[in-house]
Amino acid sequence: MSLVLAPIFANGMVLQRELPVRVWGTAEPGATVNVRIQEQDASAVADERGNWSCTLAPLQVSDAQTLEVCAGSKCVTLEDVAVGEVFVAAGQSNMEFWMRYDQDVEEFRPTCDNPRIRFYDQPKCSYPGQMEDFDYSKVGIWRKATPEDLDYFSAVGYYFARGLEMVLDVPVGIVGCNYGGTKSSSWMTPEHARAVQPEQVAAFNEQLQGLSYEELLANGRLNKMHNDKGYATWPAWNEFFLPQTRTEKEGAAFMAAAMEGAEEDANLKPGILTPTKDAPGALFTYMVLPLAGFSTRGVLWYQGESDDENAGAQARYAEALRTIIADWREAWQRDDLPFMVVQLPGFGTWAGMGMPAHDWPTIRAGQEQVVDEDEHVWLCSISDLGNKYDIHPKEKKPVGERLSLLVLRHLLGMGVPADAPRCVGAERKGPWVILHFEHAEGGLVIAGAEVNALELLSDGTPVAFQAGARGDRLVLAPSEPVAGPLEVRFAQNNWYRVNLYNAAQIPAVPFCVTC
Repeated sequence: MSLVLAPIFANGMVLQRELPVRVWGTAEPGATVNVRIQEQDASAVADERGNWSCTLAPLQVSDAQTLEVCAGSKCVTLEDVAVGEVFVAAGQSNMEFWMRYDQDVEEFRPTCDNPRIRFYDQPKCSYPGQMEDFDYSKVGIWRKATPEDLDYFSAVGYYFARGLEMVLDVPVGIVGCNYGGTKSSSWMTPEHARAVQPEQVAAFNEQLQGLSYEELLANGRLNKMHNDKGYATWPAWNEFFLPQTRTEKEGAAFMAAAMEGAEEDANLKPGILTPTKDAPGALFTYMVLPLAGFSTRGVLWYQGESDDENAGAQARYAEALRTIIADWREAWQRDDLPFMVVQLPGFGTWAGMGMPAHDWPTIRAGQEQVVDEDEHVWLCSISDLGNKYDIHPKEKKPVGERLSLLVLRHLLGMGVPADAPRCVGAERKGPWVILHFEHAEGGLVIAGAEVNALELLSDGTPVAFQAGARGDRLVLAPSEPVAGPLEVRFAQNNWYRVNLYNAAQIPAVPFCVTC
């Protein structure tokens, strides 16, 4: 067995500064492996299966180092190794969403060249042997921000890294661990998935149509439509749906043509086209675990849209997200591994795919619940960025920048405004309803003549009102006196676009209060 490092350890990679750095791979059983960088050494002995792992003391910032790993006479030398900040950009398609399709890409492409911003895309795998079944040569490599390679970056990840690098003046590496159209049950252990998201697991089993899971995995290569994720060329689906919002008629025509090519495979055996990515724990097993332990400052998490597909799963999202965080922390052996959670924005229906929103408010509430109960999880509000007719909003720059502000404030101790305004109380004073907000330093700002997505109800009946911002308060003046309790609902529907901000132009979080 030759000396081999885990795939993420490669030329041009970024290692995390100021934290212990774990390095691992395989070698001859019993071999002593030595790792050297920045004039420090670490060693390990390969176990009976050849696996080895060692941990380096925290490294100092650098643009270019050499990492040398030796086992006896065999050595692997990695060049152009940077040391700076590393983050895992995880979730489903809105985190996956490539810069190629971002609405602002051509504005940034000419001047994006920056060797300090680097990106590694973890291969999208959901069964063993998938990388041998398809061409994965375009992924699983470290790239730098250049006009040529910008297309391959996660758009959220790129804008996040750009924001950090501009402030910190250190290399920033983004490890993309994301997969479009994936549910929470795929991102936790198989055992936890079956317990936490039974509706999702039942839906997967139904798709199998009697085919065993083992047969599905053995025939993964036949399911090119779902499993060819190496992207040796840009997929036609991406090129059609991602650059622009399609109408239902356009989407139906495209899908009808696409399915014609899949019918031959579909007829091979019932259930053969079941997406392996939907299997309980599939992505945790084949994407997360191979990365686990790679030193990182934290995780950027943007997922939840697909948890709206199965009735009942929405109400389980808080427990699902809580479980994902716990499983990842256990995998990384870090009880305080930070998560920056992007709260889902407003959405009506994905017109091009004929897919309506069912209960996004419940998923959003679950995200907020987990943030409130975990001191190492923070919420990124993008309540002003949704697209009513497209599940993929094309503007990712504000998402990445707001995530970078959260990191600068909460993980790196900088006093920048980063948190979204949140209603923390309501009271009645005479005829007025006064809503109190935290994270509203500098005063609330209404971008328009009135506050969008704001409702005032008396016993379920809408009450007309006017609203105005007064410092960190929002004052509602009902058009007529109301004796009983009043309910204030803000962004409690599937679709809305918030226009209530703090002075840092961060939009308010949805809420519902009674006073």
